Amino acid sequence: MFLSRIKLNPRRRETMEALASPQLMHSAVDSSFQGGRQRNLWRIDWLNNACYLLILSPNDNADFSHITKKFGFPDSKDNWEIKNYDILLERLKPGQVWQFRLCANPVRSSFQDKDSRTERGKVFAHVTQDQQKQWLLTRAKSHGFLLDEDLFDVVHTQWLRFNKKGSGSHRVTLRTATFEGILTISDVQPFIDALKFGIGRAKAYGCGLLTIAPPAHLRGGGSG
Repeated sequence: MFLSRIKLNPRRRETMEALASPQLMHSAVDSSFQGGRQRNLWRIDWLNNACYLLILSPNDNADFSHITKKFGFPDSKDNWEIKNYDILLERLKPGQVWQFRLCANPVRSSFQDKDSRTERGKVFAHVTQDQQKQWLLTRAKSHGFLLDEDLFDVVHTQWLRFNKKGSGSHRVTLRTATFEGILTISDVQPFIDALKFGIGRAKAYGCGLLTIAPPAHLRGGGSG
């Protein structure tokens, strides 16, 4: 696995459009890799007022020049970096404490209400921060980690509304929540799976990618 980071220019019109309509960024991410279609996770990160596109991919055969040209800083050097993620995965052990960040799409399904288009149970977004925190708390153990309710929080939440590409008038509405805090690994393999394959729904639209870093007091401050 490989983790890539590309710096974006949020003042460009094309970037603003992609941030509001994540299917545009999804298409750009997919077109960055050679060969057949592969399952990538991605996320938009804001760090110290800078905007980054983070991508987790099974291989490193990527060319992000078109993303830099359209959404980034084409005249700058070192527009992106790629790191071998397996080095981190091999270090993981039960009981380790990590600082984490996750952008997710917290939802619940109601089988009493049917979606007239799919005949499946309707999906409803968790809107409040308390609901969103409970959503993650109930899923943590199955994904191999433990959370203390007082040691993580929702640092950003928003609605995204856009038309799905290639589906005419089909409107997509998502409520996203960005979580940050401290977790403890309880079961390594489910935790590795969560890191590699994501948590929750809407992964094509920039949700699901869980990343970790040493706690700030162990690395001299800053957010990773």
